[in-house]
Amino acid sequence: MTATEVEAERAEIEAAIAGRTVPGLLADIARTSPDALAFATAEQSWTWSQVHGRALSIAAALRSLGVLPGDVVGLMASNRPEHILADLGAATLGATTTTLYATLAPEQIRHVVVDSGAKVAVVEGEDAWRRWLPVLGEPTELGVVITLGEVGDARPHGFGGRIMSWDELLELGESVDDGEFLPADPDAQEERGPDPSDIAVLIYTSGTTGPSKGVELSHRALLYEVEALVRAAGLPEQVVSLSYLPLAHIAERVLSVYLPLRCGGETHFCPEIKQLPQRLAQVRPTILFGVPQVWDRLRTGIENRLAEQDGVRGKLGGWALRAALTGAEPDSTAAEKLLARLAHRAVLHRIPVALGLDRCAVRAVGAAPLPPGLERFFAGLGMGLTGVYGLSETCGAAVMHHAGSPRRPGTVGTPMPGVELRLTREGEVLVRGPLCTSGYRNLPEEDRELFTMDGFLRTGDLGSLDPDGTLRITGRQKEIIITAGGKNISPVVVESLLVEHPLIEQALVHGDGRPYLVALLAPDVEALREWAVANELPGNAPRAELLGDPKLRAEIDAAVAVANTRLARIEQVRGWEFAPTEWTEDGGELTPTRKIRRSVVVKHNQEHLDALYQG
Repeated sequence: MTATEVEAERAEIEAAIAGRTVPGLLADIARTSPDALAFATAEQSWTWSQVHGRALSIAAALRSLGVLPGDVVGLMASNRPEHILADLGAATLGATTTTLYATLAPEQIRHVVVDSGAKVAVVEGEDAWRRWLPVLGEPTELGVVITLGEVGDARPHGFGGRIMSWDELLELGESVDDGEFLPADPDAQEERGPDPSDIAVLIYTSGTTGPSKGVELSHRALLYEVEALVRAAGLPEQVVSLSYLPLAHIAERVLSVYLPLRCGGETHFCPEIKQLPQRLAQVRPTILFGVPQVWDRLRTGIENRLAEQDGVRGKLGGWALRAALTGAEPDSTAAEKLLARLAHRAVLHRIPVALGLDRCAVRAVGAAPLPPGLERFFAGLGMGLTGVYGLSETCGAAVMHHAGSPRRPGTVGTPMPGVELRLTREGEVLVRGPLCTSGYRNLPEEDRELFTMDGFLRTGDLGSLDPDGTLRITGRQKEIIITAGGKNISPVVVESLLVEHPLIEQALVHGDGRPYLVALLAPDVEALREWAVANELPGNAPRAELLGDPKLRAEIDAAVAVANTRLARIEQVRGWEFAPTEWTEDGGELTPTRKIRRSVVVKHNQEHLDALYQG
């Protein structure tokens, strides 16, 4: 596509969203489709008129608690309507929201509160608000924590009205006479709402060398992303989505919060991942985004279901699956492709219906590398996956397989409409377009490093372009682990906690494409000898003998457990082992300044790392 064509696409989308904001879209849909279904759980539903009314009430309540336009409201809850209602209420007020992962430790919560300047937080349950208490007791901007549940007599002494229940917040909103601030006329509400350039949401993402960073995303950037997604994916009106990934994840925010406002769609909720198969069958979404781990679980479910069939049905199911997968291979013959089509007609056409994916026009996958076998599996079943590539810094998808475009294995597609893409000489992927962040909160130095002189965003990812401009991601420059569940984790943060123990000199955390983290630990040789003598062991004993001592392993177990208490669940180390050999500069594991060469350490210890996932 030429530069002129890209500019034309961009201008068309910018014209479509000109002057629009998130609360403006909400007011529009409440006016045009007041009785249409907006949110639904397995037990309850809300219309757009009800959602809009509740957002106005929450906005009034937040205003009475001292939240002003531009202030930050923190959210920490599962996928449920109240989470998005609080979000839309804050947006109606002109405030910025940020969702925190529910597994964050108190000191991680504190970092987000201090960095963002959050005034109020809405959290789920007593366990959550008790983790916020240490921050609430400090001299920060945080004034009130609202819990989705009853508080009653559980309020700690001295906190008084600083811990409220959700019902108390709603009662406050209904009692506030704030007609001047939130006028009844929807047009007047929009006029007094946020500006499109205002920051709508902060997405806290792992830093490469320290604490998480707040990615600032404006109303304009988010609505550009949504409009581009509708066009690239060929989405119909009335999109039906299932909200199940954490709303701290930009992809889930786009699909659960912003896309339905644009398309007039329904958002159904699945608060726990284990409920996903059941809720898929009930909801039958028209769009579903999943990290590779989610699609792998669905594959396992399909294979198990076919394996459970007895007799002729079982044999027919096994044959059909083998035929379909063989026919999906790049070098399959015409006869094999014919058998695959017959398998679909005879057996496999029932699978999408059984899964609840028979209406699903877009089955998107991203956030982590997609194993080729998994990609071929769904292609073989006639449910090809739509590749998506992007970052929190690009409001999610910056590149994707457009509707009707080829799905070549290993590719993630072409740029979203109006978005420019180029590679540096080293192969780093650069992106430029209205969906890019304006920068990080309170990090001007990192902002300067984030963009090139001509305004392209540096992704830190390496890629290559096929002749037709289709992107392949080949690696990463930045030291970020992306787990099989699509979570971005800074290994440096985890490693810095592990090496606080005097016996651990260096640590390498591993988990790219894996379900959880493990670690290789290199002991401090001198400290180890001293520890041995103090524990009545021979200080000159062979290294392997000392490292196998049960007392030492128990001490390191305890050290890892202590580090884990300061980390979110997804960041915690679930298996560790001592490095079997010393890491040295001569061996290539260390730089002259004794920094770890990750790729070398992994290469030299791949067998040991693999073993940590087999226990």
